[in-house]
Formats: sequence, C-alpha cells, structure tokens
Amino acid sequence: MQSINNPQAFEALTRGARILEQDHFGIKVMRLPDDRILKLFRRKRLLSSQIWSPLAVRFKQNSEALIRRGIPTVRIDQIFELPHLHRQAVLYQALPGSTLRDWIDQRADEEVDLRQQIEAYAAFVAQLHDCGILFRSLHLGNVLVTNDGTLALIDIADMTLRRSGALSTAQRKRNFKHITRYPIDRKHLLKAGVDIFAHAYLNATCLSAKVQWVLEQALKRQLSTTTR
Repeated sequence: MQSINNPQAFEALTRGARILEQDHFGIKVMRLPDDRILKLFRRKRLLSSQIWSPLAVRFKQNSEALIRRGIPTVRIDQIFELPHLHRQAVLYQALPGSTLRDWIDQRADEEVDLRQQIEAYAAFVAQLHDCGILFRSLHLGNVLVTNDGTLALIDIADMTLRRSGALSTAQRKRNFKHITRYPIDRKHLLKAGVDIFAHAYLNATCLSAKVQWVLEQALKRQLSTTTR
C-alpha cells in the first residue's frame, strides 16, 4: 500500500477534484480531473477488524475476486495509506453508467422497461448467489447499469465470498433483507411486481422446488414490510 504522508502530496493528487460524497467526518468520494474515483475509508472504531484488514485492502481484494468470477465491477489502480488524515483510499477507473435506482427514477412511467430491468436485476442477484457472493450492500444504489446495459457492482467493501459453492438458503434470505432495506427500493420492486423479481430470480437458479418456495415466501415478506 502506497503511503501519502503529507497534505501537500494529497493536495497534488486531488487538485481540481469534485466531491461526490461527504459527511460530517469529511470527504468520502471524489472524482479526479482524469475521471478516476478516489474513495476514502476511515476506521469507525478504535478496536476494529480494519486494524488487520483495512477496508481499502478488502475493496481491492473483492474487486479482484469478482472479476475472476466474471462479475463486472470497478478495477483498482492503487490503494493508499493517508496517515495525516487517518484514512486509507482506493483509486479506480469510474464505470460509465447510472445506478439502477437512478435508471428506474428516470424511467418512472415506462412500465415495460421497468419490468425488464427488474428481471435482469433478479437474474444478476441469482448469479451472485450461485457464485457464492454475499454482498451486504446489494441495494439499487450499488448496482450500476453501464452504457452497454450490463449490470455491475460498485462500493464493494462489505462483501463475503465463499471459496467454493453457492450461498445457502439462509444466506440468500439474509441478502434479500439487504436488497429490500430501503423504502425507495421496495417501492420500485413492488411497482414492477413481487412476482416479477421472484420468478426471474428463481428461473435463473437450479434450486429444488422446496427451496424455491421458501425463498419466494421470504422475498414476499421482505417486500411487504414497512420498516427499515
């Protein structure tokens, strides 16, 4: 991990950058003038797994693992230690496109397109699960619709990848909770129709009839809830 030890070097790297995301702790994501993305990570607790497994390193490892499994995602150029900011960072090429949430918002009245995209999203989720990928931030804001219509993953630090085999039924059900966490995403999924997502997901897997029934019921319960 390369270290940027002083404010001057960091300022040189980020000169002319546009802030894309920040909170009261500071800047989280920046777009550099060359269109690359710099994402900063802070350690949230004094005692944390980030001591021995920094989020920037995990982000890079997850990117490499996803690419090996044929899942489109960002490719990391560099990872940095920023001691003067008490941060780490990843630098990567931005993927052209819009988040699935924004894509749906822009086509609010196009029901056919909405159904087709939700079917594609469901099949994509099934592919992740069958590849043993549990992405805890798998909401519509972290799935990108690229310019060629491919779905890709972004913001990939919070992820577990099985060394072999698909996710268990319990893990799939748990991931449905992450998918339906935000009311706006549940609204979009409900507008397309619960059966649209459920049937497209199940059609993309080779699960037994019993497991399919269990997952379909779990998904319907998640979509009908009104709490986050």
